[in-house]
Amino acid sequence: MEKRKRQQFDVVIVGAGVIGCGIARELSRYRVKVAVMEKKPDVGWGTSKANSGIIHAGYASSPGTLKARFAAPGNKIYERWTEPLSVPFQRPGSFVCCKDQSRVEELFELKEQGEENGVEGLEVIRDREAIFEMEPNLASDVVAVLHAPTAGVVASYKLTVALFENARENGVQFFFDAPLEEIDRSGEGERNFRLSSADLELECDFLVNAAGLNSGKISALAGGPDFGITPARGEYHLLDSELADCVNKINFPLPTPQSKGILVTPAAEGSIIMGPNHESLESPSKATTLEGLNEVLQGGKKLFPDLDTTRIITNFAGLRAKADCGDFVIGPVDEVPGLINVGGIQSPGLTGAPAISDHVVDSLEEEGLKMERDEEFVPVREPIPDFEAMDKEEKERYMEEDPRAKEIVCRCEKITRAEIEEAIERGAHTLDGIKFRTRAGMGNCQGGFCTLKLVPILAEKLGVAPSEVTKRGKSSTVLDGMTDKGEGG
Repeated sequence: MEKRKRQQFDVVIVGAGVIGCGIARELSRYRVKVAVMEKKPDVGWGTSKANSGIIHAGYASSPGTLKARFAAPGNKIYERWTEPLSVPFQRPGSFVCCKDQSRVEELFELKEQGEENGVEGLEVIRDREAIFEMEPNLASDVVAVLHAPTAGVVASYKLTVALFENARENGVQFFFDAPLEEIDRSGEGERNFRLSSADLELECDFLVNAAGLNSGKISALAGGPDFGITPARGEYHLLDSELADCVNKINFPLPTPQSKGILVTPAAEGSIIMGPNHESLESPSKATTLEGLNEVLQGGKKLFPDLDTTRIITNFAGLRAKADCGDFVIGPVDEVPGLINVGGIQSPGLTGAPAISDHVVDSLEEEGLKMERDEEFVPVREPIPDFEAMDKEEKERYMEEDPRAKEIVCRCEKITRAEIEEAIERGAHTLDGIKFRTRAGMGNCQGGFCTLKLVPILAEKLGVAPSEVTKRGKSSTVLDGMTDKGEGG
């Protein structure tokens, strides 16, 4: 395929997860020409969409590590992202639960470590009455907890979309379905990268590598070190939102050297999440396993034995990009001027994302990028209207202003046609793209009823046949034998 005309940018970011989109959004505050290359059809389809959504307090990371450096500061400034971008975020606080009196000292050690990392408000609670007043359904044999009131939960997929939309509104260009195949540094100038995909060629002075599972390979492709990434799979159960009142806090067991353990937590948009387990893989796979899901179920029941797990509505798996060094890999590469690696971003990467983004912007300036504030920067992003969250008068007004709101497409989540079509207008062009912007298909029936309504809407808005509509891009069509009108042929 003939390459497009080469396009020039000051900065190209590889990877449109929460980190890549966060850096792009923070760079859009300045008069800098920025592009983002993403191999998938949409933003946030890697680690950013399949995780527990936990914003950790910051006590779990060893002092002196990059994880510790960014987690607590990221936690403290999270509202700086979520409030202007209208993203669901709450701070229910977290418990680390101890069932063995002989191990209570480990809670105090975590508290001390957290305080060294700058975490505020940590408290070891041994008063069982106080514990069960805050978390009534917790396992009765819990004898003490570490309470971290600053811990939070966020809708990570919506955060990534919001960062993308705001960055795009402020001038950042995004290129999807563009897996990076080649990096040529033979152009003119000391800092010069030519990035090639199948039908795309970009040139830039500075390259930010936020490529998740592929970040080590991208670093090597640019002439830097391949720091090695091991994909680690975590499996989860998602429970009915009607059980949301059964769990108040983010609940962890005492951690192990390998993992923070299987947690039970409320989600930012309702429901309950249970998981993850931890399995290092030789090659990436998001397939769930019976063994893994049973492990998650048993781990969750240890904390909440009476939780009605017959109300599990779905399960899923996510991958974490675990660097071989065991820490984040963040910073300029001395032997490759202009290259900044942001790799190995596993937990608490979501927590640290705002602080990491600020740091990368500062690093780019230190490396020579000319930074001038853009006085026309728009920090606010308006969300898609949420019909179900409106009161009666608001709903009536919304339906009068937009008659499409009179049609409910997703019955489980009460999502209207107006919301669906606005999501498509904002960039959703797959069923998953709609799901992660509106939650259509995330309810109890998991798309069983609404998919057949969503397909013709997508087809009409995109100007394609229903048989061309996909779940998540190439090779994922969902219908066969359909006419252009969405009827069986």
